[in-house]
Amino acid sequence: METEVPQRPGDAESGSAGLGDSPTPARPRPAWWLLTALAVGLSLVIGATVEHVIDRRAAARTLYQMQLNTTLSRFFDQEQAQLSRPVPRRSAAAFGNLADAITADTGVNGSGTLQVTLGAGSVAQPTQIAFAATVDSPYASTTVAVWYVRSRSGDASNQGACLLSSTLLGPGRATTQLNLSAGEFLAPCPSRFWSAGSAASMQPRLGLAGIPRSPKGS
Repeated sequence: METEVPQRPGDAESGSAGLGDSPTPARPRPAWWLLTALAVGLSLVIGATVEHVIDRRAAARTLYQMQLNTTLSRFFDQEQAQLSRPVPRRSAAAFGNLADAITADTGVNGSGTLQVTLGAGSVAQPTQIAFAATVDSPYASTTVAVWYVRSRSGDASNQGACLLSSTLLGPGRATTQLNLSAGEFLAPCPSRFWSAGSAASMQPRLGLAGIPRSPKGS
């Protein structure tokens, strides 16, 4: 006589799974379009941030170039006006006042971060007026020499500027030219501008004006 052994649940031939063999529910996977949208959104945010930084730098560069060009232009005008006077009637203080006026000009210094400072210079030479000036802003600091030379006869003149130093080019005396925008460049001051030269020469003599050849600390 055969004895039947009762089957436990899950042992039946029907193939139903036992308690230990319950299938693990599959985790829902994000749709491919969602991943793509997230990636595109992230790239747009990064791209917009980079573009904003680039735009701000370009705007700061353009503003500084304008401020530097304005300083040079106004120094040219003041030097020409002073050179037309006899030496005893010339005013070196007028150039300090001019630097202060550029700093205070809201059309040039709307954000209030520009500082134009007068450096060494002289109005004492009969045929030359030359001064150094520094244009400081959060963007850069640049020191230039600006001159106006006129022949003794008064029928020829030479006005110009050269670069002494700029943080845009690195520390110390400038050795490469600085971009002033619109295809204009400011060249480094050549060594010959500190030679004695001839009094009749139209070459600027920055040494006679007391302008140092190298920035302090270089």
